[in-house]
Amino acid sequence: MELFIEKEFLDDFYIAYDSSSIDNAVKAIITNYGDKKVFIDYDEDDFIRFKSENEFFALICNITVPRSVTNFKESINNCEFKQTLVFTKKREAWFDEFSNKGALCFCFDDYKNEINKIIDALHFKIDLSKPFVGWQFLDCYNTLNFETIIISDRYILSDKSNQKIKENIIPLLQKMVLNKEREISINIFTKDLNPISDSAPHKEEKARKRFSNLNSVFASYRTKFSIILSDFPVIDHNLHDRYIATNFSLMDSGVGFNLMPMKKSDSQIISETIFEKYTYDRLKNLTKIQTAYLLKLKRLETLDFKMFPK
Repeated sequence: MELFIEKEFLDDFYIAYDSSSIDNAVKAIITNYGDKKVFIDYDEDDFIRFKSENEFFALICNITVPRSVTNFKESINNCEFKQTLVFTKKREAWFDEFSNKGALCFCFDDYKNEINKIIDALHFKIDLSKPFVGWQFLDCYNTLNFETIIISDRYILSDKSNQKIKENIIPLLQKMVLNKEREISINIFTKDLNPISDSAPHKEEKARKRFSNLNSVFASYRTKFSIILSDFPVIDHNLHDRYIATNFSLMDSGVGFNLMPMKKSDSQIISETIFEKYTYDRLKNLTKIQTAYLLKLKRLETLDFKMFPK
């Protein structure tokens, strides 16, 4: 995570902190989340004084030393936008620019309302023992900016009679990437491409067909697809669970995401965002696992089919 906090925001937040659920979530992100870089526009000569005057700044320093920045906008513009949060005193003219790049930007006057909108939209459960009515529930992704989607589902590209791509992954992704202005990288980790045999050429043929189909459907969207086989034993993890992750959210489905045509089950869909620490930690760990797997897979010398494009 890349966390940018204006000193004025941090001062006001410390003074006005009220133990509400949103303030607790923001405090946890600022002071308790690990694996993050923190950028604050403070004078390094005032470091000791700032620690003594603002308890939240002191708590940040217990985890990482905040980096002092002089030009807030320029510093944000130079970040990677993999998981970027911005908190400022006032709403800035450049919020839209950085939001379109994939950052979540908040000012002191609106952070509670804006974070609450994200939580209300993306923290949900769907009971799959009840009739599943379709993918309309994914309209909630319009409230979230992101630049990556990771899909882990062994059968999402099978395209069998009861698991059709046109009824599942395609409308699912159309909902998720609708109105996104930046290119969205979509990595699909899967196992079954339903080839006519298990030979490498036949697997690659099916992957190429799935890739072509996805690119054709999403020709008017800004998307970049990769298909990766998930069953190579190259790391000490079993890529089994079925989930969809973005930079800021995680959605699990025990039975996977081939849900149309509907068949009732004892499973459920659970969605949360990084505004819940457990989800932040789990998303961070899953991303590390997928990154390690992909790196080892790229280095693996094998005649078997691994991924498309290569």
